Amino acid sequence: MSNRVGDTDRTFWDDGDGPDPHRRCRTLVNAIDDGVTVVDADGELTFANERAEELLGRSREALAGTTHDDPRWDLVDETGERLEADESPFTRVVDSEVAVSDRTVGLRRHDGNRVWLSVSGAPEWNENDDLEGAVFVFEDVTEQRDVESELEEILGRVTDAFYAVDENFRFTHVNERAEELLQHAEEDLLGETLWEVFPSAAEIDEVWDAFHTALETQESTSYELYYDALDFWVEANLYPSESGISVYFRDVTERKERESERDEMIRELQQSEERLRLALEAGEMGTWELDLQTEESPARSPQHDRIFGYEEPLEDWDLATFLDHVHPDDRKGVTQRFEEAFETGSWDFECRIVRADGERREISGRGEFSFDRDGEPVRAVGVVQDITERKERERRLEEANERFEAATEAGAVGTWEWRIPEDTFVSGTTFARTFGIDPENARKGVPLERFLSSIHEDDRDRIVERIEEAVEACGEYEEEYRVWNADDELRWIVARGHVECDEDGNPERFPGALTDITERKRAELEVEEHTKQLETLFRVLPVGVVVANGDGSLRRANDTAKEIWGGDVFEAESVDEYEKFIAEWADTGESVGPEDWTMYRVLQGEAVMEPNTYEISAFDGERRIIMEHGMPVTDEHGTVSRAVVTLTDITERKEYQRKLEESNERLEQFAYAASHDLQEPLRMITSYLQLIESRYADELGDDGQEFLAFAVDGAERMREMIDGLLEYSRVETRGDPFEPVDLDSVLEETMTDLQLQIEETGAEIEAESLPRVRGDSGQLRQVFQNLIDNALEYSGDEPPRVHVSAERREASRDSERSGGVAGNDGSEWIVSVSDEGSGIDPDDRERVFEVFQRLHTSDEHDGTGIGLALCTRIVERHEGDIWVESNSGDGSTFSFTLPAAAER
Repeated sequence: MSNRVGDTDRTFWDDGDGPDPHRRCRTLVNAIDDGVTVVDADGELTFANERAEELLGRSREALAGTTHDDPRWDLVDETGERLEADESPFTRVVDSEVAVSDRTVGLRRHDGNRVWLSVSGAPEWNENDDLEGAVFVFEDVTEQRDVESELEEILGRVTDAFYAVDENFRFTHVNERAEELLQHAEEDLLGETLWEVFPSAAEIDEVWDAFHTALETQESTSYELYYDALDFWVEANLYPSESGISVYFRDVTERKERESERDEMIRELQQSEERLRLALEAGEMGTWELDLQTEESPARSPQHDRIFGYEEPLEDWDLATFLDHVHPDDRKGVTQRFEEAFETGSWDFECRIVRADGERREISGRGEFSFDRDGEPVRAVGVVQDITERKERERRLEEANERFEAATEAGAVGTWEWRIPEDTFVSGTTFARTFGIDPENARKGVPLERFLSSIHEDDRDRIVERIEEAVEACGEYEEEYRVWNADDELRWIVARGHVECDEDGNPERFPGALTDITERKRAELEVEEHTKQLETLFRVLPVGVVVANGDGSLRRANDTAKEIWGGDVFEAESVDEYEKFIAEWADTGESVGPEDWTMYRVLQGEAVMEPNTYEISAFDGERRIIMEHGMPVTDEHGTVSRAVVTLTDITERKEYQRKLEESNERLEQFAYAASHDLQEPLRMITSYLQLIESRYADELGDDGQEFLAFAVDGAERMREMIDGLLEYSRVETRGDPFEPVDLDSVLEETMTDLQLQIEETGAEIEAESLPRVRGDSGQLRQVFQNLIDNALEYSGDEPPRVHVSAERREASRDSERSGGVAGNDGSEWIVSVSDEGSGIDPDDRERVFEVFQRLHTSDEHDGTGIGLALCTRIVERHEGDIWVESNSGDGSTFSFTLPAAAER
């Protein structure tokens, strides 16, 4: 190992008469301004020049024995971060045997000051290329670093807005930040006068004086103000020179706003402290402080000691004095709460005390700890209040609540009491369970928000507002609203209560009760919705509606009823005034008496289902024919409470019916006459053709006989068409009255009529059970016969397969509005006849139902082209529809609707 500094190489270190080369070297090394040190292969210092002693802050003796990685150097890098041993330049040279150059490090001197050094170093090898040591040269760069730091600070300030003006206040320089804040580009400002660009600044005395004072006195000035022209708070520092002024300024709006907020907070804090003081006095609360080191209470309010029975404050009060006043049965619990506060930082308890005069009282105490920097509690502050009367009220209320809960447990009723000053919401068991609150916690009290959060969000703001109004007015409270219960069900409740205030009008208690009214509310909402629907229907009905009270007084009438009568005749007070209305029975022309009116009969309890038809003289001078129905509304005792009458103006209808009847009659007469007149010449033509055939058949030859056959066939088809046309024209007039018809029987009779054709074609006919309908059985038999006959005729090459079915559906809206067929129960049947025949092209689906429309020639298929038209006419007489669903080659399904017969 190499020798230590001071022990070895005395000729090098010695100031005596050593060899000249050593002396010269020593002199040279000591003369240079850089520190020089040498270490051996183990990193121990073997040489240091005088400058190194000075820079390292240690003498040669102190440096003796130190190593390059000695922790006392406390090395840090350029950023001030601590350098680990293997990161220092000294270690890099000695251990890694790598040269370093200009590495800046911070080194701790013996006096505690840090010096900054620029270090260069290189390893030394012996003749065997083994590491012998290392030489380090370091330069003091502390002053340079301080200058750089100062420069960085100056440069940092230059990041503020900066501009310069000459002695005439003309702009000579503007940086980017200044351009941004002044809202002017540099090229627009250079050479311009400050006061001309910003004339409003010249009007501000503080700005004008600052610039002129700085220029005249050559001393720096500053100002801070809100500049309206640029809309921000500006802080400006002016530095004068002989050639002008340099101005550094910045936007301090955010700082001013924070200061304003701080001032506002201070004012609010002062107001809060004053309110707290007044509240403490009003609430007769005592305040106290406790030194946790001495357990003495140096500061207490007079009210504090009065609570414990001392009219005059005690000189000495400590924790032990307080605990002596605590009731023996509560002392352990209070002590435990106080000890727990060392961990939690606060406490809140209630206990019984024995006053100095021996009286027992109940108090509440609340407080918080203050902690030192080490987290140790050093001080406690708090308040104490006598709650004896309040606790007595609570006990009485609790007893009353228990009795009330027991009495109302069977009903959906809950009770509560909101203790307003403490924001403690106490409720009964039923109430608590309803809203998922533990009954025990509910008895002790929870914040009001715990209950308010259960109120439906659409009702919450309204209820909070009503509660605040009741508290402010010390008044009554009653509201209905929706809440979410513990099972997440939405319920309706009604809450009733009142606010109790003290003599000064301060709210103290808010007791009340609530009742679950969900079922009632649902019923009300349903009635309300139903009423709205009825009201809407009442207004838009295309028929007139008149409503009277059970005593005969007219209640209301819709606009349609008023239009029918040509004015508001329903302003009459009673139906007794009906005598002034002029009307005759539409079918007889006889006058309608007061007791003949539908309204009168309904008020007597009669339901007028078969309409009364009158011809009236309306108040607008028109003659109208109206049809009335009526229905009484009775109460639970069967007494008529309302009478409802509907009016339908059937004057477009009666006239149309009359004209239609006349037209039908003329059409039937024409059809009959036409068929009768045509039948005779057809019979004559047929007779003569048959006579020619019998007498001259042999003489006619083949062509003549063929022509004769065509003529006979044509005459026969003409006769069938005339018979079909006659039958078509008599559907409305010659049909039988409607009655319940069993379609199974009708289909069976139809099958019998077609038996021969069924056997010849080998047809297979399947039928489901068919319903009872209301109609004309003879005409319905004709419909089945025509549809099945078509299915057999157009079956194609395969034996016909026919399926008959029926399904029920509710009647269409139009059918209901028109009243349907008499005896119908409001629904209808769809009857279908399906085949697997040749089908119908979609373009021909409508045409097949027209009179004399044929899709095939007579050579291809027999028929007159009137069968489906006849079916259509019969179905329409039954107020139904008929249609076909088919595609070419896919068979056809003919369907028609019929009114259902009333249930037997």
